[in-house]
Amino acid sequence: MRNKLLILVLAIGFLNLKGQNTRTTFGLQYKPIIPSEYFNSSHINDSSENYNFSLSPKYSNSFGMVLRHKINKTFSLESGLNYTQRNYKLSISNNDQNINDFTTFGMRSYELPVQLLTYVRASEFWYLNVAFGISHNVLASDILSSGEKTDAYFQNTYRKSGGYRALLTNVGMEYQKEGKGHYYIGASLHRPWTEISRIYPEYDDGTTTFNDEDFDDKFFLEMLGNFITIDFRYFFAE
Repeated sequence: MRNKLLILVLAIGFLNLKGQNTRTTFGLQYKPIIPSEYFNSSHINDSSENYNFSLSPKYSNSFGMVLRHKINKTFSLESGLNYTQRNYKLSISNNDQNINDFTTFGMRSYELPVQLLTYVRASEFWYLNVAFGISHNVLASDILSSGEKTDAYFQNTYRKSGGYRALLTNVGMEYQKEGKGHYYIGASLHRPWTEISRIYPEYDDGTTTFNDEDFDDKFFLEMLGNFITIDFRYFFAE
């Protein structure tokens, strides 16, 4: 509740900030997600009852719009709306039962970010900036997918009810020229404060079964949802 109130206060402030030297610009952004195991906690390996599971992210991306409100020469406030598509591959293996399969699935979400940005001028047209803030994210739906080799293997991913909040940090550089659009390149970290979903893998071919217990006793994988992006933005000329 406290996080939602903070986002609401920042959003209201964003819409109502007024000043002699303030202005608002509109931009578009595209952010490919880096599938790096070091930065991306979606790389998960776990096992239960001789069944081994490996979750790995595939090529994913995020895109949306950005509204930047200039407060003064040093600080700006950014908000907007982003659509994120995260793609995964979940493999299963059991040498005793000669089982080896995988399933792929995608997770869609919508993000409302609020960030405070500060920047310094590096040259006549280039600026360096750093931003930090928070976002509220809503996962579009729960997910069911089946194995590539057999429907005996499948998984259910259950999203976090009510969405989740995440910490945002960003560094980058921007080319600005009066009367022309602004070009930006940078990198961002998206770090949820809690798990965003749980993955329940199951196997049932009529003779061999796995994870068919009562729901509270089922084996699951926690998805934390951290990721790093490379950010490309274009802000339209005023």
